[in-house]
Amino acid sequence: MPQHPEQNWRVHHVRTTASEQHGRDLPAERSVWNVDVVGPAIVLGSRQTEAELDLDACAAAGIEIVRRRSGGGMVYLVPGNHIWLDVVIPKADTLWVDDVGRASWWLGDAWLAAIESLGVNGAHVHREPMTTGEHGDLVCFAGVGPGEVMFRGARGTEAKVVGISQRRTQEFARFQCTAYMQWGTVEADDLGRILNNTNMARPRLGTAIEQCVMPMSQMLGTVTKSDVVTAMLTQLALLH
Repeated sequence: MPQHPEQNWRVHHVRTTASEQHGRDLPAERSVWNVDVVGPAIVLGSRQTEAELDLDACAAAGIEIVRRRSGGGMVYLVPGNHIWLDVVIPKADTLWVDDVGRASWWLGDAWLAAIESLGVNGAHVHREPMTTGEHGDLVCFAGVGPGEVMFRGARGTEAKVVGISQRRTQEFARFQCTAYMQWGTVEADDLGRILNNTNMARPRLGTAIEQCVMPMSQMLGTVTKSDVVTAMLTQLALLH
């Protein structure tokens, strides 16, 4: 039997704003932060600016605008609609890998094992360099980076199950993981409505936003967010 996750990971369950969690200085210890946001947010990559957005539309919808300290495209968060785990390891941890391109493979493997334990087939961990494709520079889930979990559909097309960004310091690595419980036309349209006119005019953007995500509900039916988080914590508890 796997040991309880808290035996080798410090697990925090927090309910907060996206800005507060992104601004939180986490200790350099093996830990997992299971984050429930209290309001909708759009989280920009470190190289993105608010100019990517329609600020009036964000304000009207009550969407908080946040910039994380890691790169990549933006992530749209709605309370109850996603899983957000911050996974931290200190530099002295046995899981630490100096090669940034390989550093999150172990975490992707843990995510893959977690969803497979719940019944998912057809997913894999991306072990190649980052590929932004047509819109991955704008929206995180429209590209793919090392360690992220992808699902290959019947027609051979791929969609992202788990997105991972990482921030490294001299003391620790912080991996920010996002997976969606639900995603479809409504969620894609909601994201599209808060982009600026230039981004909205990108060819095929609407279709890409809708199809780039593989939500847990589509793969696992009635499995809950709590089920997925518990499965992931169980897999992390196996790591030494």
